[in-house]
Amino acid sequence: MSLEGAAPRRVGVVGLGAGALAAYGRAGDTYRLYEINPAVITMARRDFTYLADSAATIETVLGDARLQLEREAPQRYDILIIDAFSGDSVPMHLVTREALRLYRRHVVDGGIVAFHISNKFLDLAPALREIALDAKLAVGMVRDRDAAGMPVSDWVLMAPDRSAFEKAPLAGAVTEIRARPELGVWTDDFNTIVRILR
Repeated sequence: MSLEGAAPRRVGVVGLGAGALAAYGRAGDTYRLYEINPAVITMARRDFTYLADSAATIETVLGDARLQLEREAPQRYDILIIDAFSGDSVPMHLVTREALRLYRRHVVDGGIVAFHISNKFLDLAPALREIALDAKLAVGMVRDRDAAGMPVSDWVLMAPDRSAFEKAPLAGAVTEIRARPELGVWTDDFNTIVRILR
């Protein structure tokens, strides 16, 4: 779907990586990227061009994203992307009831919280489903595949109601997540990575 003519968007991204998500930024958009590791910010600016080439206004915030978001006034993101789970070390404090409550404070009414959960070792989707349902949010999954049907990325989306998933480009792409109520609702005091090992 073309976003040409769409209103400017304010996008938050937890986890900078190479900064590839900034490539989706358009003139008028603002992308605010949170990164805990200063070396990653240096690498993204020195070795890659996604940030420099983006048409959006780019802001980088150094520090633990959850702590930074706790300190900030509501940022009014149209979408807040949590992209910190691709390795074998998962920051569990980013996938709890309390973390989701914080994310919602920074997202506009009708906005989306999107978790990029592509991971060889862990299946985070069912745990995120339980957290979303606890918060009375609509939740679903998008499995992005290439032209040959090979996996590209997996995402869990949360929104106040399912109507957010029925608009282009999400219409028809969001699927249900397998229920695993035995996982319970992860909190800052209770979570277990063992039960979601692949």
